[in-house]
Amino acid sequence: MLENVDLGLKLRKKVYKAQRPKLQQRLYALQRACMDAGLPVIVVFEGWDAAGKSAVQKTLTQHLDPRGLVMHDIQPPRTYETLMPWLWRFWLKIPRYGETAIFYHSWYERVLRERVKGSLSRQDLSKAFRDITNFERALADDGYVITKLFFHISQEEQERRLTEMESDPLSNWRVRPEHWERHQRYAQYVTAIKEMLKRTDTPAAPWTVIPATNFRWACVMAFETVIAQIESALGARCVALPVEDSVGEPALGNAPGILARAGEEGK
Repeated sequence: MLENVDLGLKLRKKVYKAQRPKLQQRLYALQRACMDAGLPVIVVFEGWDAAGKSAVQKTLTQHLDPRGLVMHDIQPPRTYETLMPWLWRFWLKIPRYGETAIFYHSWYERVLRERVKGSLSRQDLSKAFRDITNFERALADDGYVITKLFFHISQEEQERRLTEMESDPLSNWRVRPEHWERHQRYAQYVTAIKEMLKRTDTPAAPWTVIPATNFRWACVMAFETVIAQIESALGARCVALPVEDSVGEPALGNAPGILARAGEEGK
């Protein structure tokens, strides 16, 4: 999947500025529909350091109803959590019916960072992949909508962004030694990511790889992907989709058309 990603894709500023409010309004309307229908939604943000995940996440959630939204910034397990089955701490964070949960990093850290650091044997790695697919299948069978986004940038682009952040007194606190260490192991992470995508991309919980060189493209693609999967899940439940947004304007129709129309123009 990674080798087929065009990292040069761009979206023009005027297209982005025109479409962002509509996408935000549409996602809000769909969130309200999910709350009313008791449909739980999970959105996973994974990707390279400095790929813009936090900025996209902020834009994605900016106008959502906080009463139906939970956010999880996943950190390494605490000591007491290591004494439990490794997925236990994620089961505790699963949203209730009708809620939307955003995972900034997730259970995939086990098959990425832990793998590259060498703390997993091949047997443990295979078990982790099996655990993940079973975990996501159980959630999907219970009606959860699972959207998994991987934000992809080149090693050169990552170096440029880390250097730029490090040289700015207002943002250099964000760059830590482990970011540069992972940057040096870019090729190892590519191997791990490719296997992760291959082994955990399922109909119940598909991956979408987002070209993140251009923030505007990445942001709109994230919106489109989440919107499309929620609309599909609501339709499968025979729930009428919202036809108007919160300000009474016609709601955006099939969101994936935006990039299809604007991609070539934005290059």
